[in-house]
Amino acid sequence: MTIKPPPERDVLELKRLAAGIIRAQGNRFIKELLRSKKIPIGKNKNDFERNLNEAIESGKLILSDVDSWLKLVEGWGNQHVYLYNLTSSLRKDLTQPKIQGQVKEKGFSKVWNGKTVNTFPDKPKLTSISFRHSVFQLQWQEVAQGWTAVADKNYKEVEGLDTFEYRAYRRLDDRAITRFEAHLDFGLAALFVAKPIADEEHKNAIREARHVIGQLIDLSELDRGQVDISTVCRNLDQQNVPTNSKPNPEIRTQKSRLASGGAYIEFAANSKTKAYWEESVVKDVRNSIRTTQLSDFQGEDGVFVFQESSGTDGLNRPLRVQLIGKDARIRLWAQMTAHEVWTILIKLGNYQ
Repeated sequence: MTIKPPPERDVLELKRLAAGIIRAQGNRFIKELLRSKKIPIGKNKNDFERNLNEAIESGKLILSDVDSWLKLVEGWGNQHVYLYNLTSSLRKDLTQPKIQGQVKEKGFSKVWNGKTVNTFPDKPKLTSISFRHSVFQLQWQEVAQGWTAVADKNYKEVEGLDTFEYRAYRRLDDRAITRFEAHLDFGLAALFVAKPIADEEHKNAIREARHVIGQLIDLSELDRGQVDISTVCRNLDQQNVPTNSKPNPEIRTQKSRLASGGAYIEFAANSKTKAYWEESVVKDVRNSIRTTQLSDFQGEDGVFVFQESSGTDGLNRPLRVQLIGKDARIRLWAQMTAHEVWTILIKLGNYQ
């Protein structure tokens, strides 16, 4: 079958989107897309870039391919997550007809099943509400400005007795995504915010999301089901310290801070590649906390590495996650796919 080359406008748009994914998430995800389309990757960076451009220019890789792929990789990971259990009352209201009715009543029909590939608003904008395959989703997008160093544009200038060095940076415009998803099959919902926690825009993103979500579902019921991350953090650590019966736990704890009253104890590794319990004397001290005492503690902060695991619900690489109890917040420290994110969130939900 002859493949018709796409219009030049689509070629330029697709190259821009591909470059944006590579900047934000590296070559990893684009390579997976090429493999799924049976497009050669090559042996090095030059081969990869040439094959990618040829696939775009020839029509082997088209906008609809990347549109579908973006839903799996864009805006997943490297973000803050607020996790909720879906209460029985909320689950009854989360049906496609009810949600679609609320969307129409509240004036959001224009974004029902909205596409977001070409959307680059300057401020956060609700671009899509959907309900597919038992997943209720809302998505906001905006331009995210970043800077990258351009060494060959640097220069020095002498003024009198002083020498000044000027360092050049080129501005990059990528897309930032705030997302809310409720999965009926998992019984979990999550609000994903990419904005830095110290940034006022983080609070604004949460405020805007809750304003819209509250018009479509019962916000008080959502809040009632918020996952107690302090308890999850404590249990996650406790149940993944190696024992004779479980010598290789699926999660490696790099840091665990347990608090009780006005005091705390903290176990931590000096290296990001090690678990704190790899030091036998530290593990012995940790194991001195009896299970009967554990309920007196809450997990204030913890850093965990979810290990590579087999099976359809497993991970194909280690992924680092931080749990912050006082904010009921989860910090995902790597760019991920939607599958990787939800695999971790489901595992966390099992530690309540």
